[in-house]
Amino acid sequence: MANYFHFYLDCKYCGIKNYVTFINLLYLCGKVDKMMKIRFLLIITTLVVFCYGQAAAQTEIILDIEPKQDTIMIGDQVTLKVSVVAPKDEVIVFPDFKEKLSEKLELIETTVVDTLKSKDDNFRHLERKYLITSFDEGRYHINRFPVLKVTPSGVDTLYSSNEIILIIKTVELDKDFQPYDIKNIKNYPSQWWLWAGISAIVALLITALAIFLIKKYRKPAEKINKLKINPYLWATHELENLKNSNLATTRTKEYYSRLTDIVREYIELQTNVSAMEKTSDEILSLLPDTVFNSKELIQNIRDLFSVADLVKFAKYPASMFECETSWDEAHKFVTQSNNIVNELKQSENEEDSGDTGNTAI
Repeated sequence: MANYFHFYLDCKYCGIKNYVTFINLLYLCGKVDKMMKIRFLLIITTLVVFCYGQAAAQTEIILDIEPKQDTIMIGDQVTLKVSVVAPKDEVIVFPDFKEKLSEKLELIETTVVDTLKSKDDNFRHLERKYLITSFDEGRYHINRFPVLKVTPSGVDTLYSSNEIILIIKTVELDKDFQPYDIKNIKNYPSQWWLWAGISAIVALLITALAIFLIKKYRKPAEKINKLKINPYLWATHELENLKNSNLATTRTKEYYSRLTDIVREYIELQTNVSAMEKTSDEILSLLPDTVFNSKELIQNIRDLFSVADLVKFAKYPASMFECETSWDEAHKFVTQSNNIVNELKQSENEEDSGDTGNTAI
C-alpha cells in the first residue's frame, strides 16, 4: 500500500503538487527507497506549511457596500467600502478617482483613509469609502479593485479578492399614460373699475371710522365760558403757567402742543372759527375773514405754527431760544388781538349809546 500512497498538496505560491508527483514516480520506479521518500515528503510538508504561513501574512483586500443591498434606484447613492489588512511594514496607497469609478459608475465623494483596530498587532486594518451613484440602468460588476503596496523591494499592484454586483433600476413608466398638451392662456376681461370702486369704498369707511374715533376719544381742551371768564385773561394765565413749567427744556414736543392749543382755543373763543378741529393752514386761511385780519397778527401766528409743526411732526429739535420766541409770539398775538376786540366793542357801545340818546330826544 505504501507503494501506491500518493501525498497530494496544492499551493498557489509554488509547484509542490508536481514535485510530490515526481517523487512518487521515482519511488515506484525504484530510484529512491522508502526512507528517502519519507524524508522528501517531510521536507515537502514543511515547505507547504511554510508557504501557507507566508500566504496568511500577505495583504488582503475586501470590498463591501453600504447599505447592505445590491439593488438601488437610478440616481440613488451607495457607499463602496474598501478594507485592506496588511503588515505594518507595508505602505498601502488607495487609488484616487477623479469623477468616475468606471464608465457608468460616477464618484460623488471620497473619504480619507481610516485606520481601524486589527486583531493581530503585526497588521494594520485600513479602510476607505467611496460614495458612488449611477444614472444608467444596468448590472455592474465591481471587482479587481486596485491598491498599491509599497515595500523596500518595490511597488506592487494588488487587487480585491471578492466581487460586488450592483444593480441599477429605473422608474417604470405607465405605458397607458397619455400626456396632454399645454393649454392656451385665457384672456379674462379686465375688472379694474370693480377693484377701484371697492378700494374707494374701503378708503371712505376707514376715513369715516378714523374721524369718528378722533372726535370720540380726543381729549378736548377745557371749554371756557365766555360769560364767566374773559378769553384774554384765560389765555394769558395759561401762557404764564406754561412759561413757568419745565416743558420747554424736557419735553419740547409737549410744550409746543400745549402752546398751540392755547392759541387755538383763544381764537375759537374770540371768533367763530373752530380752530381746535382745523389744521394750521386752514386757520391761517380763515383769519383774514375775522376781526384778526391784521397782517402783523397773521404773520406772528404763521411763524408760531410753522415751528410748532416742525417740532410735532418732523421731530425738529427746537432750541431754548426758539421756544422763548414762540412763546413771545403767542403772547403778542393774544395781547394785540384782544386790543382789537376791545376797540370793536367800545365802538359798538358808543354807537349804541348815540342811538339811544337820539331816540330819547
